[in-house]
Amino acid sequence: MKRLLLAGAAALAMSCTCNAAMADTVSIAFDGLCDGMDISVNKENRTGMEVGNGCDVGAHFGAGTMSRMKDRGRAITFGVNLSGKGGTAYQYIYVVDYPFVTGGHWSNFFTQDGHTLSRITTGTYTLGSPPARNGQPSSTDRH
Repeated sequence: MKRLLLAGAAALAMSCTCNAAMADTVSIAFDGLCDGMDISVNKENRTGMEVGNGCDVGAHFGAGTMSRMKDRGRAITFGVNLSGKGGTAYQYIYVVDYPFVTGGHWSNFFTQDGHTLSRITTGTYTLGSPPARNGQPSSTDRH
């Protein structure tokens, strides 16, 4: 019985250490819009996960990878699911400059058929959560 408890405690300690070391979380607000993203980054495997914030809380979630892009530099590209906003006919792609700094750039695109890609908008972001809606649109309202 002691061996089982000791093995279980060791496994739990290792899993807690890995999870704490692998994810950094930051909030960004899209300038001039009412939304942004809460992003968790895993530097070890160069991936990220996001959920919508501001007026898009609960409206979308996504996962992506870090890369270096020609004429842009380092970024994280997210495939975003909008099912929480009723956007099941659209698949969004967001490209967000990384590392995260106020004044960094972002852009988003969408497809409805997996064959054609349309640009929606681009802009800058600020570190931190977005302000209240104040009549501003969401980045996903522009399709």
